[in-house]
Amino acid sequence: MLRIKMNKWYCLLAPLFYFIYAYTTQIYEGAGFLDYLNVIVNYGVILVLSIWLMSKSVVETNLHFVILFVFVLYLFVLHSYVTYVNIAYYFTQEYVGNHYVSMQQINLSPFKTIHNNLFGSLVAPVTVIQTVGNLFLLSPLAFALLSLKILTNKVKVALTILLTTLFIETFQFFINFSTSGYMYSEGGVRAIDVDDVLLNTAGGVLGILVFNIYKKLISTPLDNKKTVISA
Repeated sequence: MLRIKMNKWYCLLAPLFYFIYAYTTQIYEGAGFLDYLNVIVNYGVILVLSIWLMSKSVVETNLHFVILFVFVLYLFVLHSYVTYVNIAYYFTQEYVGNHYVSMQQINLSPFKTIHNNLFGSLVAPVTVIQTVGNLFLLSPLAFALLSLKILTNKVKVALTILLTTLFIETFQFFINFSTSGYMYSEGGVRAIDVDDVLLNTAGGVLGILVFNIYKKLISTPLDNKKTVISA
C-alpha cells in the first residue's frame, strides 16, 4: 500500500493562509503603523499558542493531520470573534479618563439571556444563531484536545473548556473597562454573560461526546491503515 509521509508542522500553512486573509482584509492602501501593529500583535499571539499546542499534539494518520490543520485555523477564527484587541483604538480615540463598569453589558442571572434569545418577545433568527453559536463555540476545542492527544483525561478537557470560557468573559470585561475611558465608548461593546459560560461549557461536553463517537466509528479503522505520518 502507498505510504504517505507527512509532517505535522506542515499545519503551519494554516496560520500563513489566515495571515494572508487578515492582511488583505485589514491592510488597505494608505494603512498606517497602527493597522500593521493590529495584525501583527493579534496574529502573533495566536501563532505562539498554535505552535505550543502543535508541539503537544500527536499526529499519526492523515485524518489527524487534517484535524490539526483545521484546529489551528479554528484558533485564529475564534480569536477574531472573542478576544481580538483593536490596538489602534487606544491611540486614535480621545481619552477622557473616568473608567467605569457598564452593568448594561453584564448579565449574572443564569438562563436569562438564553430564555430571552429563544423565547422572549424579541426573538429573531440572529438571537437564535447567537445562542446556538455560543453552544458550539468551544466544541471543536474539546474535540481537538482529545483527538490529537494534547489532553487524554476527559475531566481535564471539560475543566479546560470551563477555564477557557471564564478567561474569555474576564478578558472581555477588562476590554470593556479599558475602553470605557475613551470618548463615545459607551462602556465597551463586549457582553459579559454567565449564560455564555454555561453554553460554552455545555458545548465542550458535546465536543467530548462527539470524540467518543469518532473514536468508536472512525478512529480505529483509520488507525489500522498503513499510512505513516511522521511527528
